[in-house]
Amino acid sequence: MEPDSPAQMHRSNPVTVATLLQTHPGVRAVAVIFPGKDKSGKGAVAYVVPDDEYAQRTFADTEEERKRVQRWRKAFDLSQLVRATEPPAPDFNIAGWNSSYTRQPIPTEHMREWVELTVQELRALRPREVLEIGCGTGLLLLRLAGECVRYVGADVSPAVLNKLRKQMEEMGGDWSNVTLLERAADNLEGFAEKSFDTVILNSVVKYFPSASYLIGVLEGALRLVKPGGRIFIGDVRNLALIEPYAVSIEVYQAQPATSLNDLRERVRRRILFEDQLLLSPTFFLALRARFRRITGVEVHPRRGRFDNEMTRFRYNAILNVEEEPTASLEPLFLDWVAQRFTVDSIAGLLRSTMPEMLAIKDVANARLERDLEALARLAIGEPAEAIGEFRESLARQQYEGINPQELWTLGDELGYEVAISWAASEPDGSYHVVFRRMPAKEQMRAAAIRWPQPQIDAGTCQHYASIPGRVALRDQLVKQLLDYCQQNLAKDVAPAALVMVDAIPTTEEGNIDVEKLPPPGIASS
Repeated sequence: MEPDSPAQMHRSNPVTVATLLQTHPGVRAVAVIFPGKDKSGKGAVAYVVPDDEYAQRTFADTEEERKRVQRWRKAFDLSQLVRATEPPAPDFNIAGWNSSYTRQPIPTEHMREWVELTVQELRALRPREVLEIGCGTGLLLLRLAGECVRYVGADVSPAVLNKLRKQMEEMGGDWSNVTLLERAADNLEGFAEKSFDTVILNSVVKYFPSASYLIGVLEGALRLVKPGGRIFIGDVRNLALIEPYAVSIEVYQAQPATSLNDLRERVRRRILFEDQLLLSPTFFLALRARFRRITGVEVHPRRGRFDNEMTRFRYNAILNVEEEPTASLEPLFLDWVAQRFTVDSIAGLLRSTMPEMLAIKDVANARLERDLEALARLAIGEPAEAIGEFRESLARQQYEGINPQELWTLGDELGYEVAISWAASEPDGSYHVVFRRMPAKEQMRAAAIRWPQPQIDAGTCQHYASIPGRVALRDQLVKQLLDYCQQNLAKDVAPAALVMVDAIPTTEEGNIDVEKLPPPGIASS
């Protein structure tokens, strides 16, 4: 006897719908419930945990990515049409740099520090022949090009490039070594292989339409970099910190009467509707296994004494290209969690013993402690509690972490090189630090530090990246799944609604926690 089809097996049984949906490659998990008292099979609601990577592979295409790039280009063009309260200095056009917290321009002193520290880090690479992808208004180019033999600045926005040309004219001087090109980041045609020692992508990859697009850009850039050169990817938004970032923004923006239940929903939706490309530091570690020319990867939080979203949630990654091998150093790390070091106790240790090296792992990040505490309390707080009380409680909390900038400053004061790594990609933003004392002549040949790293799945770098436009992709997946049910189930068995969720909530006994499932009207998709 032939086995029954799903529709014949249990025409009014929700297991039929769940079993069918679980066979679809775009579904990770599913739960089917019946709102109300009707158990006839009609009105079933299917809650699906989607495979977002499947949706991206299936529905995203080159044309859609091109449209996303063009939308960003228009945004950049418009940023140059906004009248500033006062004309910007020719070398400091920061139009369009707005805070996610206030939605207002980021304070000038914050941006000036951001620029100068980035330039300082790039100068340490000793660039001579540079390609900057996404040069924008020249915040880096106008400071570095005079020190280079050749500097090529490329940008997708014609309005931005026109503004940059005028800025160069206002500044005067000889810019004959500079070439400006209007082109998208993935257009690297016309350059000879191994013709640059430095490729810069600073504060630009967050606007890329997908991780696949970024990988294509980096693959092209690798062909252009000379042995011993660098690819500098700066101001990257950290995917590992997306939850504390979302909580931080929503707690700041919420009205005093906002309840924690409303705040949770706003945080959830901010994460869901995130439209930029966020990358875990692990993404760049995985690239090393994919591209042989990458011989080393450095990942560190951004320097800066100001407290803002750039210093809290972003990092710089440096890819070393066919670098000559140097000695490898695997430090013996002291455990911050066990010993609870402070800046003063670290300074005392360095002054009293004057070690050649001091390494500490898992240092709690003072920049993020309040946001992490808010995230933890939000998960357990009373739904009706008002945000005003919530903020006051956070302000009273005692924190123990260390701001990374304090350690960089301490190293400068005591004559130590300080290396800080986010390679471990911890979701709490904790970091590892190594103090090294060495003669200045050895600085350039210092042994490479072997930082603790997570286990890496090198086969899929995309696993360590967000999916911009995820909501639109999920909407298309919903349509596909509903069609799939209608084609394979009887009409009175097919679900009346299909809701995308990030996880199926369960009780302590392991059953579906129906109370925590969102009504179809406020579905995540």
